[in-house]
Amino acid sequence: MTLQQRLEKAADLRSKGYNCAQSVLMVFDDKTGLSPSEAARLCSALGSGAGCGELCGVPNAMAIAVGYTFSDNPADKVHAMKTARQLIDIFASGNKGRLRCADLKGKEGIRPCNDLIAQGIEILHNHFGDC
Repeated sequence: MTLQQRLEKAADLRSKGYNCAQSVLMVFDDKTGLSPSEAARLCSALGSGAGCGELCGVPNAMAIAVGYTFSDNPADKVHAMKTARQLIDIFASGNKGRLRCADLKGKEGIRPCNDLIAQGIEILHNHFGDC
């Protein structure tokens, strides 16, 4: 799937009421092996920073997507976490170092959710293109 196709699909999902995390993870079914329905359920509680303004759903979904591409061997978790951290650092660097939903969307909000979703999708798409 091309980056443009992922972005268009995510915009459509978002317009239908899916949260940021769902909109990101659901468009990577070809990489994670999760069906869109499974991805939607997995991320359903991650909207609005897990409902309390904490970690934005976009980096949450990015970490889940990365985790699903590694084996279930406990020895792989360190590499998975390092990879997720690298991608999340890229996300944060584009948002004044902010990762909390409340900080991204507060009075001095950095960017709208649709822009954050697109940013996360581009980061993941580039990562998976390198795999």
